[in-house]
Amino acid sequence: MDRASIAAVRRPFERAIAEQTLPGAVIGAATGTRVLFREALGFRQVRPDSLPMTVDTRFDLASLTKVVATTSIFFRLLERGEVRLDDLVSSFLGGGFGTLRLRHLLTHTSGFPAWLDLGAVGPNRDQRLAAIRGARRLSAPGERVLYSDLNFIALGYILEGIAGQGLDQVFVREVQDPLQLSAMRFLPPPDDGEFAATEADPATGRPWLGVVHDENARSAGGVSGHAGLFGTLDDLLRFGQALLNGGVGPRGRWLSAATVDRLLRAETAGVPGELRALGYQKPFPLSSAGDLMSPRAIGHTGFTGTSLWIDFEYGVSMVALTNRVHFGREINAPLRLRPIFHNVVLAHLDDL
Repeated sequence: MDRASIAAVRRPFERAIAEQTLPGAVIGAATGTRVLFREALGFRQVRPDSLPMTVDTRFDLASLTKVVATTSIFFRLLERGEVRLDDLVSSFLGGGFGTLRLRHLLTHTSGFPAWLDLGAVGPNRDQRLAAIRGARRLSAPGERVLYSDLNFIALGYILEGIAGQGLDQVFVREVQDPLQLSAMRFLPPPDDGEFAATEADPATGRPWLGVVHDENARSAGGVSGHAGLFGTLDDLLRFGQALLNGGVGPRGRWLSAATVDRLLRAETAGVPGELRALGYQKPFPLSSAGDLMSPRAIGHTGFTGTSLWIDFEYGVSMVALTNRVHFGREINAPLRLRPIFHNVVLAHLDDL
C-alpha cells in the first residue's frame, strides 16, 4: 500500500476536520477480493465529550437504508416470484394510488412530494399510508424524477406485507445473515459498540447515539423503508463486495447475476431529473459520484453524512461515513468531499 496514496485519500477529510466543518469520518474501499484501506479520522463525538473515531464506529446510515435494506429485500423477493417491477402499488396497499407501479417507487418517479411530516400522524401504519395516499402528486407516474422518502416508506410497508414480518426481521433474514453483516441492524441496542453522534435530542440536550436521526423513521419506531439502518464501514464494504462478485456473498449465491446486471441499468434516461437505477443513483453531473466514476457505477448517500458507491468497471466499492449532522444540518461538507474522495481513490487505484 502506497503511503502517498493513502495520504491523498485522507487529506480532504483531515482538512474539513481541522476547519471544524466535519467532526470525523471513517473511509474505506475494497475490490471484490480484498480491502484496500480502512481509515478513521477525527471524532465520533465532540459535544459534550470529545471521543475519537474508530474504524468500527457504528453510524446512522440514513438513506443508505433505501439500497442496502429495502432495494436488496425487494430483489430477493422478486427472484422468488413474489413481486414484479410492474405490479401496481394498489395491489398491495389498496386503492387511491392509481396507475402507480413499484418501479415508480424504486426510481423516484412516482410524483410524490419529497417529504411529509408523518410524525404528526403518529406510528400507526394505516394512518401513515393514508397520509401518503392523500399527498398531492407533483407529476404523473414516470414523468419526472423527484427524490422522495415517501416512495421507500410505502415500499417498506409493501415488503412487510409480502413477508408477513417487520422490515427489521426481514432484513436479518434476507441481507444481514446471508452477507454476515455482524454490526448492521435496525434498532441497535444502546450497548452495541461505539456510535457516531448525530444531532442533540431537544429533550435532553445530549446527542443521539444509536437512535435514528430521521424524524419520520423515528416516529415509526425506528424501522422504515427509507431510513433506520445502522452499520459500520466493514459491513458496507462486505455488502459492496457481494455485488462486485456478481451477487455472491460469504455464504454463497445471494443475488443472481441477472439481478446485479439489472441494478446497473440506468432506468430514467430521458426523464427530467437526476439519473437513477432501481433504488440507486447513477453518475450524473453534480452527483456525489465525482468526475472519474464510470457509467457502470451505482451509489447512494445518506442525510447524516454517509455514502456508498460501487464502480463495476474498475471493480471497487468506496465508502465514506461521516457524522456531519453532529455540527447541525446547515453545514454539509460531504457535498464537496464525496466526489473528491471518489476522484482520488479512482486515480490512485493501482497503488492502493
